[in-house]
Amino acid sequence: MSKTFRSSLKIWFKKKLLKRRGVLIYNNTVFSGVEFLGKAVIEPYCRVHGDPKVIIGDNFYMNSGCHIQGNISIGRDVMIGPKTVIWGRDHGMKLGKPMIKQNLIKRDIFIGHDVWLAANVTILSGVKIGNGAVVGACSVVTKDVPENAVVVGNPSRVIKYREK
Repeated sequence: MSKTFRSSLKIWFKKKLLKRRGVLIYNNTVFSGVEFLGKAVIEPYCRVHGDPKVIIGDNFYMNSGCHIQGNISIGRDVMIGPKTVIWGRDHGMKLGKPMIKQNLIKRDIFIGHDVWLAANVTILSGVKIGNGAVVGACSVVTKDVPENAVVVGNPSRVIKYREK
């Protein structure tokens, strides 16, 4: 049995077991180091890699083409739009040593409950997104987002707060 076939079979079984728990992972999605705390849907062509772990809360939805990597905690009732990147690491940039040879700088990312990340959002390492926040399409989040804030832009900034 070839190594590729064996790993494909392993992923197929893992997806079947997760589906019984309410986690639906579509084809052409790669994942490792992920802990699901409830039901979830991950559309095709996504990559989710825990470094060391991605924890995903209940009632989670991620649209196609997303890429998540790092030590990331995602709360309940979170929606992520297509082509979003959540990246929990970066390269050093000090002078005197080529950047490609510098150590990775890893910082945790925390995304609260009831958060909506629209399409093409980028979240950089070390960011905390508060409960109830909304991040507008094509935003680049470089700093923490307060609870119930609506942020947009590059770099993102608060434009208003959600109301009842």
